[in-house]
Amino acid sequence: MENRTELPWWERPVRMMRLDYGPDLQRMRHEDLAELAHRKKHEWHINCEWVIGTPGIAPGLGYLVTFHSKHFPHYAALEGWDLIRNYLPHAKREGLHVLAYLNMHWYAYEFAAEHPGWEQLLADGRPYGRVHPLYGSGTTFCVNSGWRDWATLLVTEVARTGVDGVFLDGPVIYPGCCYCPACRKQFQAEYGEEPPPAEDWSSPLWKNFIEFREKSMASFLAAARAALKAVNPDGVIFLNAGSWHSGSWRVARNIEKVGAHQEFNGAEMFFHPGPNAAAPIPWAITAKHLVAAGKPAVVFSHHTLGAWHYIGLPPLEAKMAAAETVACGANPWIAVFDYALDHDREAVVAPINEFFGFLEKKEPYYTATESAAEVAVLYSRQSATFYISALDDIYEDRGSGREQHLIADTGTGQRIVDWRRRKQISDSLYGNEFAGWCLALSRQHIAYDVILDSHLTSGGLGKYKVVVLPNAACLSEEQVEALRRYVREGGNLVATFETARYLAQGEPRREGALDDVLGVGKLVGAFPPVAAEEYVEVTADTATSGGAAGSAGQPFRQGQLLPRPVYSLRVEAIAGRNTPIHYLTPTGRVYTAIGQVSEFAAALHGEEGTAGATSGDPAGSRGRVVYLPHALGDSYYRYRLQEHEEWLAYTVRWANNGAFAVSTTAPPTVQVEVRQQAGRLLIHLVNHTGDTQRPYHFLYPVSDILVTVAGPPARKAYMLKSEAEVAAKASTHGTQYALPPLEHYDVLVLEE
Repeated sequence: MENRTELPWWERPVRMMRLDYGPDLQRMRHEDLAELAHRKKHEWHINCEWVIGTPGIAPGLGYLVTFHSKHFPHYAALEGWDLIRNYLPHAKREGLHVLAYLNMHWYAYEFAAEHPGWEQLLADGRPYGRVHPLYGSGTTFCVNSGWRDWATLLVTEVARTGVDGVFLDGPVIYPGCCYCPACRKQFQAEYGEEPPPAEDWSSPLWKNFIEFREKSMASFLAAARAALKAVNPDGVIFLNAGSWHSGSWRVARNIEKVGAHQEFNGAEMFFHPGPNAAAPIPWAITAKHLVAAGKPAVVFSHHTLGAWHYIGLPPLEAKMAAAETVACGANPWIAVFDYALDHDREAVVAPINEFFGFLEKKEPYYTATESAAEVAVLYSRQSATFYISALDDIYEDRGSGREQHLIADTGTGQRIVDWRRRKQISDSLYGNEFAGWCLALSRQHIAYDVILDSHLTSGGLGKYKVVVLPNAACLSEEQVEALRRYVREGGNLVATFETARYLAQGEPRREGALDDVLGVGKLVGAFPPVAAEEYVEVTADTATSGGAAGSAGQPFRQGQLLPRPVYSLRVEAIAGRNTPIHYLTPTGRVYTAIGQVSEFAAALHGEEGTAGATSGDPAGSRGRVVYLPHALGDSYYRYRLQEHEEWLAYTVRWANNGAFAVSTTAPPTVQVEVRQQAGRLLIHLVNHTGDTQRPYHFLYPVSDILVTVAGPPARKAYMLKSEAEVAAKASTHGTQYALPPLEHYDVLVLEE
């Protein structure tokens, strides 16, 4: 195992915390600071904390500082007390790394009035924060304005307090921004024109504006980092870099752009009760997306009951957030409000004390690990940003398909022509397609990594047995060639819907750049996007198409009906492609006679050696290729149909053409992640089997879990948390390990 002392502290396991005093920062002044630092180390078991450098409180007091500086006004309630310099020695004695939290997105109107030209402007010249007051009152500044010099000086000043680094909460380039004089001048200099006046996805200038905003964010962070390093060369800096969710282009947060200028990649994943609370494994997907960018990753989890900030998360939710995060190779972060400790300290502290205490005790097992997944799922930021489908048919309003009070919602049948609405539909489709694949693979225990556009190279793809492209619509010629080469060299590929039908910035191609690889002879059109009473049929015995599917480990049976994905294409397959599933002809309405098997395949399977599988390779492909001409992941994520989950998993298993290195009999409610370090295989298990609503309040222990690993028995097998030894026996696919009952979280450790 690698010597952990050779790694800088931020590359070792980090357990972060922010104890937030809200509008009462002066409460910290009256604490016993030595005792406070001691509690954080020994009660919360953290090794890194954020302390407030500039507050994020109403009415936008981010221009006030909590430390002594001749350049910035002091937070009045502290009465001249230097919060950071007074606390820092106590934290250092406890071995805590201290980062200064700097609010860089929320400022009072009065402060803005003192600095004309700093505010972000909409195209009509109105300040964004006056039209959309932040948190009810306050505005925001532009990274290209004179505020940038103010902000970098702030970083310099806080670095001089002796902190180990800074976290920047912002800045954010808000939707529709920025058209301030500085941005107009800089855009004109770079592109030779004024910035476009409105969202227009048919205009190259608009796409340049999107790129300009993201580059402006990266440039700002680079300047802030330089300011920090000039004072403290070993200091760390990072910002809230945003996540994978659809529409993130609207706030110019691109992890591949800012990642080069920060030591951590971090993003929020807060739990909020309500209609969206049931979204599974949110921390896991976020963690994998952050880890993919190649820096130590941090997932931010508020230890609060959503918008009720002064009540802690239920214990299981708090532990679930941390468990999902570390199982995927990222670091946990919690924010706790001091008010919550006033009212129920024991309940708030207990879950973090337990789980972070365990992580501290077992830290070597989380040090210098890497994923051992054999499948990669592409998150294409290019597609998430620039994809807007050119297929008019998918924009027909066909309703939700829901039936209530003897009324079926079948929509208006009219075609949506508004381009902004079309972009929203395309954004949602892309985000759901990606998340649906992640969720299905997790539930089916197919270990996967998230990869990014920058991984579409020979070196980035070669380690994976299967690469999944969930509607990776917007790809460059170089990326297309890397995928062709991957398949020629034996890699197995799965692609869906409009993959490779657009250039990197969203311009439609005359034909799909990977059509020959995917087995597509011709795109005929799209089916109307109907969410009810439309079907596909299994037309061939899937047992002859490459192995098991379904939760019972059985292939789909010939003649079986499956719900047709909402967004589906009609394509003609090239000769020689195996097409085991076909669309039925449309019924057109509910309670109507079912359609007949159509000529259009709903799955195109290419075996190894398929002639013409790759351009210029008459001998054919060495890898397997599956093309699904529909957004199956989108439909699964929206409706969570078991048939769709099994279809997604079956597709990857068929492409793999054999067993994966790790398999398990655990139910789909147990998340399984496979990581490794020198001399060890680490199989993380997170139990979600319990409450039928969120937040979770109880879990059912899961018994009789068997884990099968390819190869001979490990020299030593045991559970990390329960410390139970694990028995092993030979099986058909390697060695089988019988696990003790799983409560909430544990790790099967296999030592060579």
